[in-house]
Amino acid sequence: MWFFTITILLFAPAGGFITPRTTPTHSLLKLNAAPKNYLAMAGLAASLLFTPLSAPPAFALPATIEDVKIQKGYSQITNLLDTWAESTTNCKTSNDNPYKGNCDRTPIKVMEVLGYKSTTSPLFNAEKMLLKIQLNGELDRILEERWGDDTKKIRSEELRFQTAADSYIESANQGSDTAYISSWGESNPGGGKDRIELFIERSKKDVVNCQKNLKTIADILGLKV
Repeated sequence: MWFFTITILLFAPAGGFITPRTTPTHSLLKLNAAPKNYLAMAGLAASLLFTPLSAPPAFALPATIEDVKIQKGYSQITNLLDTWAESTTNCKTSNDNPYKGNCDRTPIKVMEVLGYKSTTSPLFNAEKMLLKIQLNGELDRILEERWGDDTKKIRSEELRFQTAADSYIESANQGSDTAYISSWGESNPGGGKDRIELFIERSKKDVVNCQKNLKTIADILGLKV
């Protein structure tokens, strides 16, 4: 018994014994269709190979909360300057003559736009906002993306940003203080409406400087204003 088993194993074909079987009809259909499938796949590969690829979209850093505040703040300052007389004048109807307007200059809008009247102003606490742009790495990322390995240009832009930020903060503080002083121009001894107007017009110079410095900051950050 053992001899018979060993003999069979020794003389068996390497692939084993072949058992005759009939190839199903559906298998023949698949075999016949194979060349057509290969041709179709080859055509698809060729079309993909020779089809020009579209260029990837340009990389852009997402806008931060600080970026949006700078853009909105610049827009509000520009609108204030464009409508200066109207925005800094408050007209009330006189009780004695309802057909005659009683108009006074007011600093409220100046202080509001510069972020000293309301916490909802985009320029509220601007000093902290500008400092955050430097400390959180946003300024570094933007400058590296725009100027690459040009360390000299990057350093120059960093100094330009710091100078504009310092000048903006100084002008905003001065402009708000001067506007606030104007509200007491008529109450102080020897004061009058002309003193109110004098201080409000002085504050306008600071607002103009704020606009200029905020534009510089926006340009450095690559913001459209």
